[in-house]
Amino acid sequence: MQRDYTLNCLLTMPRHELEEFSQRILSRMVPEDVMEELFTFEPEETQTADRLRAAQFDAMLRMSAIALGEVSSAFSGSEQAKQNTERMTRLLLWHFYAMAFQMEEVVTLEQHCQEVEKLLKNAPSDTFGWITSLTELLHRYASLSGHASDS
Repeated sequence: MQRDYTLNCLLTMPRHELEEFSQRILSRMVPEDVMEELFTFEPEETQTADRLRAAQFDAMLRMSAIALGEVSSAFSGSEQAKQNTERMTRLLLWHFYAMAFQMEEVVTLEQHCQEVEKLLKNAPSDTFGWITSLTELLHRYASLSGHASDS
């Protein structure tokens, strides 16, 4: 059986496997020189801890958007292009949620997966579209987190 990276798959798959595979896919989608450029900061971006955090946050967002923007072209030639694109998009969005932004502390995996499925219905096709979608996703996470703390 092929892993689809939906909620049930993510709940049953060992975390270290998710981390390793998502990192491999991310590395495949974002070339090393682009990664270096993203995570090389100007001196003014490192003057304070807040500025450095903001620069790192922006770099992680752009890295994720670049990777997600490359998924459809990377899998377009495969036998089941749509299915493979959705699977890898889910995996990279898990990486964005769990690894890059550590949102597990404020949003449940179930909530994340619900947001991913909504996003997949009209997924962006390029990096710029993904930047907007990922920014909106982080805003929805903040909103979900705010509602959770109200209860």
